[in-house]
Amino acid sequence: MSAGQSILPKGRQSLWRVLLASQLIVASLGLLTAGSAAADSEPRPSSASIRTPDFDASVDWYRDKLGFRLLDSQSLVTGRKAVLERSGFLLEISEADHILQQEPDTTAAVQVTKAPVVSLLVPDVDREVRRLDAADVDILQPPQDDLDGTYRTAQVRDNGRHRIELREPLDDPAQFNAMGR
Repeated sequence: MSAGQSILPKGRQSLWRVLLASQLIVASLGLLTAGSAAADSEPRPSSASIRTPDFDASVDWYRDKLGFRLLDSQSLVTGRKAVLERSGFLLEISEADHILQQEPDTTAAVQVTKAPVVSLLVPDVDREVRRLDAADVDILQPPQDDLDGTYRTAQVRDNGRHRIELREPLDDPAQFNAMGR
């Protein structure tokens, strides 16, 4: 392998170029709007990745139910991949060629992940849960305030088995920790 040559296969290189370009654009916009030097230096979550055997339905679900927009989709030898974006947050959906591994204590056909795989900030958790409930999204945890009173949270399930946390900051937004927890 020569200097400057990517170790990623050709198809993955294009997908990661889209991810990198999107993150650079988001980072540039963030630098223009950040209020303090401390906020500029804080690490912030920028992406997550999920695997699903129902690729098309998952891409549609995240776009239609949660308002993500499709940036790129590719068919690779290992399966299809899509990159979606919402408010600067990137989500990569990868096609799995098999049913996802279940927890050992599973008794139902589909076991929901025990911890959220994605956490999204929303301006009003109660309103978002009402909207998602009306759209027939499974509500796993109704809105409630965290014990420390920093966030109001709820949890929903996507079209598969992934748990998604919705978070509304309750404190002064100027003191808000973009890292979440």
